[in-house]
Amino acid sequence: MKLPSLSKKVLSIDFGADQIKIIEGQGSKKGINISKAFTVDLPKDVYHNGEILDQAAIVSSLKTSLKENKVSTNLTYGIINSSSIITREVSIPKVPEKEIASIINYQLDNFLPVDPEDYVVNHIVLGINMEEEVEKLDILLVGVPKKMVLNHLDLIKEVGLKPEVLDFQSNSMAKLLEFNSMVNDYYTTRDVAVASVDMGYDSSKLTIIKNGKIEVSRVIDVGAKTVYENLSSLFDYSYDEREDKVRSIEDINASSDEFDDYFRMLNITRTTLDNLLEKIEVVFRYYSSRQSLNFVNYILLQGGFSNIEGIESLFSNYFNIPTVKLSALDKIKWKGDFSKYANAIGGLIRNDEVLK
Repeated sequence: MKLPSLSKKVLSIDFGADQIKIIEGQGSKKGINISKAFTVDLPKDVYHNGEILDQAAIVSSLKTSLKENKVSTNLTYGIINSSSIITREVSIPKVPEKEIASIINYQLDNFLPVDPEDYVVNHIVLGINMEEEVEKLDILLVGVPKKMVLNHLDLIKEVGLKPEVLDFQSNSMAKLLEFNSMVNDYYTTRDVAVASVDMGYDSSKLTIIKNGKIEVSRVIDVGAKTVYENLSSLFDYSYDEREDKVRSIEDINASSDEFDDYFRMLNITRTTLDNLLEKIEVVFRYYSSRQSLNFVNYILLQGGFSNIEGIESLFSNYFNIPTVKLSALDKIKWKGDFSKYANAIGGLIRNDEVLK
């Protein structure tokens, strides 16, 4: 694991459906110094599920925002996520690091149900296990559509930046937790399984991480957009009004016999979130079924919907697992919004298991 360059600042760009989050940071002997953090609001329907639908619009928005924020560095790390990204955990005989890639390439047809010509595949070493008295390497394979990789690299170049690596959000979050030892000044990141739930616009990303290694990574098709669409079926609100109404929720856990617009709106939002919780529970059950000692120690919430009042209680009551919104990390001294910029900050941390 490497910090960003000690000699120059680096841009980390986290691509999302409604916003792009950007961090400008630089390595120091003590860790990471963050000099800028800002978001780029995207027009509707220009980016979806990792697909660039209107490159010209995104380039224009990025150029304007970079200029407004007086960004001078061009060295760039990109972070993407999509349900089209395939992850698989496999085991191979223990071999030297330099031989892993060749073994994976030789057996790729057996490991991933994709055409190797259409995907960029890289690997992350998860650890070593004994199988019938033979040492095996546990490997996480990450396959990203080649077109998606090339399109993002081309977009970054068109903005006038220099793309060096392209990472994906689950790996970015795993690196961030491995780099830090404490969350919110209380929760350790060592020898515990942390379920990172990033509630985004198009979807939610669930990553179970233990000691900096990805145990499970899933994209769940419930996000802020789902809530807003469900509200539009009953209310004649504009999009901005729907956002404002959800932000105005005083406690997502509240109940009432009243049937006014506020509680109707609250119930629709909570019903949508209940759907998300049910889908997360399926993944938790899968994780615990893999090994008898697998269980989630705590849930870490990120993303725009983690700001809904009472959502931590909603999660903790449903799963009976401690749940917190990410607000502080012990090795990154910064007063910004960690829940919004976590992926971008983690993207600053380099390792060799990224798409180069």
